[in-house]
Amino acid sequence: MTTRWIDRLYSQALGEVGLRPMNYAFLSRLAADGPLMVSQLADRLAIERTTCTRELQPLTRSGLVTVEEGADRRQRVVHLTPAGEAKLAEGRPHWEAVQRRVADAFGSEPTGDLLVSLRELLAETQQLMAR
Repeated sequence: MTTRWIDRLYSQALGEVGLRPMNYAFLSRLAADGPLMVSQLADRLAIERTTCTRELQPLTRSGLVTVEEGADRRQRVVHLTPAGEAKLAEGRPHWEAVQRRVADAFGSEPTGDLLVSLRELLAETQQLMAR
């Protein structure tokens, strides 16, 4: 339930600039990592490849990303466009405002501890899935 409420906060804030939380995650990941194959992007966002492909469609239509053929014709490489960089920059203050609101409500130290624990849980879960 907490995840859904937090998602609603991000949805409201990012909706002001025409983004959804997943859109913002895609743009952020591409900005941080540079161009990625669809499968790499899906792995980094911990989503299924088919979900990744479906979520990329509106970002491609709006010109925020491009999906191009990779070295192997079967590969698709996702690139952040200048419009995507601008939209990410437009959304960043809204994203940060929600982070501040949550940290203020829950406390900075407990929020930091929770994020560390969630990252550790993610790493452990990924190892379990790899077995």
